[in-house]
Amino acid sequence: MSNKDYSENYYQTIEMYKSIHTKGTPKLPPENTFAGHSLKKWIVHIKKIISSSSSESIIDFGCGKAHYYCIPINFKEKKFKNLQDYWQIKKIFLYDPGVEIYSQYPPNKADGVLCTDVIEHIPEPDVIKFIDNLFKLSNKFIFCVIATNPASKFFKDGRNIHLSIKPKEEWDNIFLTFKKKYPEINQHIYFNHN
Repeated sequence: MSNKDYSENYYQTIEMYKSIHTKGTPKLPPENTFAGHSLKKWIVHIKKIISSSSSESIIDFGCGKAHYYCIPINFKEKKFKNLQDYWQIKKIFLYDPGVEIYSQYPPNKADGVLCTDVIEHIPEPDVIKFIDNLFKLSNKFIFCVIATNPASKFFKDGRNIHLSIKPKEEWDNIFLTFKKKYPEINQHIYFNHN
């Protein structure tokens, strides 16, 4: 992607997220800020999607600090080296422009694209293009979790960090449009309401 793909506000927002990642927030130290914990409740569900679609590669788009990809995890008294081991997936590409080690944009498509608690952080003028780019990176499915309410965190300028708040019905209509544009990509869209 070139710097002309999104609005100036989009790139300014990324710079603000870089600062939050490195400095934390008044309530959270840096290591716990956008660590990737929101993925936890979806791990088993995502495994089922990976298995049923015979997917071999994943992009986590907006992975934060990618906590669960970096630590051993236990499920049903069985130990796994990390999330990739648990999901039994050949390749995982982690991307987050706010985290230096994950800031390289995905160079290739993957079978599945995960985007949990990210879309609502995108400035309103850029949301549709952002979602479109998720589809362009996927061979088989996208998995998105979107918050429909304001966040408890704020930027230093006072704005809520959820920049695109829409009701579920409006998001449903947006993704219906993408279903028509990308009929071969399965959609798994979920919402956080609090």
